[in-house]
Amino acid sequence: MNNIRITGATKTVCLLGDPVAHSISPPIHNRAFEALGLPYVYIPLRVEARSFHSAIYTLRSGMAGANVTIPHKERALRFCDEISELSAAVGAVNTLYLKDGRLCGTTTDPIGFYRALEATGHLLDGGDGVVILGSGGTARTLGAALLLDKKCKSLVIAARSVEKAEALALSIKGLGKASVCGVKIGAPQCAEFLGRCSLLVNCTSVGMRPNVDDTPMDKSFFHSGMTVFDVVYNPGETRFLREAAMAGCRVRNGLLMLLYQGLESFRYWTGVDAPVDIFDETWLRSLVLQ
Repeated sequence: MNNIRITGATKTVCLLGDPVAHSISPPIHNRAFEALGLPYVYIPLRVEARSFHSAIYTLRSGMAGANVTIPHKERALRFCDEISELSAAVGAVNTLYLKDGRLCGTTTDPIGFYRALEATGHLLDGGDGVVILGSGGTARTLGAALLLDKKCKSLVIAARSVEKAEALALSIKGLGKASVCGVKIGAPQCAEFLGRCSLLVNCTSVGMRPNVDDTPMDKSFFHSGMTVFDVVYNPGETRFLREAAMAGCRVRNGLLMLLYQGLESFRYWTGVDAPVDIFDETWLRSLVLQ
């Protein structure tokens, strides 16, 4: 699919970030626009920090919406007239859309995460013990969402720095009733939590190309009672996931999360749910490897 017809009535959606050349969002969204016959086009815009305010003014003046990526997710928040509860909690947005002339911001990563998990057969029903590896933006977003959405009974943030893990846990623990704590990866307390958790999520970049031999934790901590999710999608199978699968875990990489969070943004811009069957993982993987 590569036959979008651009006219004076075409609505524009953009990706605001720096860099953006590596993004696979343009082919995903343009494939959906074309398949549904919608008069939209999605373009990447490399925007430096000093020019971000100008990009927002342009967006307000006639675009249909935008995705926001590194390094602007936090910066975009202060330009919004309205933000979602989750974006307020994490201090960042990844999706901008217009509603009644107001610029609204939200974060679609959790929806992508939940739907990708469902593809493994793992449904979050509020009874899970969850361990998240990492203390950065993705860990904060998914951790906050799990609490706000009442998706777990306990949440452990595990990071290389116990100080950072504890700080993140403290900052989000008031968002829900689940127990929350921070520990150091590999510490005896961490091993105890891993031994009884049902969902383990890697929110670090460890194992991403080109460092494909790295893993965020030792394989001895995996057990067959856990589902293991890695937000990394390049390579498609990290050492982390490979060793988890060998231990009998259900596993999933971040590629479907990327797709589903994008389709949630698509819904905000168009009011339409894009059918998932117009995509397949082989095609998505080919985009990553280009």
